[in-house]
Amino acid sequence: MNITLEIRPKGSNAWIDVHEQYGMSLSQGSLSKLMTPAPNKEPIKNTNAVTNGSSVVGGIGAKAERTVNLEVHFTAPDRSTFLSRYSAFCSDILNVGAFDLRTNVQNGVVYHFIYLDCQQFSQFNLRLAKFTLSLLEPRPDVRQ
Repeated sequence: MNITLEIRPKGSNAWIDVHEQYGMSLSQGSLSKLMTPAPNKEPIKNTNAVTNGSSVVGGIGAKAERTVNLEVHFTAPDRSTFLSRYSAFCSDILNVGAFDLRTNVQNGVVYHFIYLDCQQFSQFNLRLAKFTLSLLEPRPDVRQ
């Protein structure tokens, strides 16, 4: 399956095809990490020593923020193109700090992420890089 990944930096109206623009693609398994449901928040409970069990006050089913670790690949035909694409991705997307992300797999679903960090490349040869982006999804209940 060919997965198209598009990103829209915060403050922009334009979607960027990250493979076309930066040579970036999701690693196998990252789509399932992206699509994993967000956890529920811990309910507010009141425990009273003279009654059985506890009382739960509202918020049942409210979603907690989640951190998503997406493994990505950057590819380029040569060193110069790789360095140019990587630099552009950092300045256009990561340095902005927040972006929207969508795929062709889930029509109408838009994830809203805040960039947290990037772990050191696990593969790197100036034409290929494999690394993990750590992203925060503060409101997983809002995906349009």
